[in-house]
Amino acid sequence: MRIWANINPDLLLAAFLPALLFESAFSMEAHQIKKCMAQMLLLAGPGVLMSTFLLGTALKLTSPYDWNWETSLLLGGLLSATDPVAMVAVLKELGTSKKLSTIIEGESLMNDGVSVVVYQLFLQMVLGRSFNTGSILMFLSEVSLGAVALGLAFAIISLLWLGFTFNDTILEMTLTLAVSYIAFYTVQDALKYSGILTVTALGMFYAAFAKTTFKGDNRRSLHDFWK
Repeated sequence: MRIWANINPDLLLAAFLPALLFESAFSMEAHQIKKCMAQMLLLAGPGVLMSTFLLGTALKLTSPYDWNWETSLLLGGLLSATDPVAMVAVLKELGTSKKLSTIIEGESLMNDGVSVVVYQLFLQMVLGRSFNTGSILMFLSEVSLGAVALGLAFAIISLLWLGFTFNDTILEMTLTLAVSYIAFYTVQDALKYSGILTVTALGMFYAAFAKTTFKGDNRRSLHDFWK
């Protein structure tokens, strides 16, 4: 117990977060993703921005620390994030409908990714970088849409690679695990985009095309591996 109490929390995050994000996105049903995507995007996009500004305003007006608007909104963005792993566990225990479960689970995953993007924006402001309306929109679009595009790119490339594996179950499991970590840290650390959005897009793309890419027992084995 003493070993776990003293472990570096950043190490735990680095070791488990990409796999947990991919598992949550990959376990979603493809037809439910398509049906619920509009609601998920509405809640995770405008919903997070609204939450950030409401929380930031409340902090600005009530905080005893005389924070400026940038600092208040920075903390508001952090507090807008939800815990997708805990949310998924609660939904499974409650036995909610597939549609509601998909909306909340997908929104929870995207919510964290958008919160990271909003945090990066206000952190730049706190550090002294100036923005106008156009540059704010450009920054948000580049960091969020760039992360999603890279997630789709990693998914397409890895699925094409899997097409040459001749139904090797072990290789398929290894590659899906590896690509979730490679995609996350390439985007998060090297490019400074949202690794959460990247892995979420990666997992959802896999969920949508799993039936055509993975056949029979291989598909069942892969889903069992990620449960």
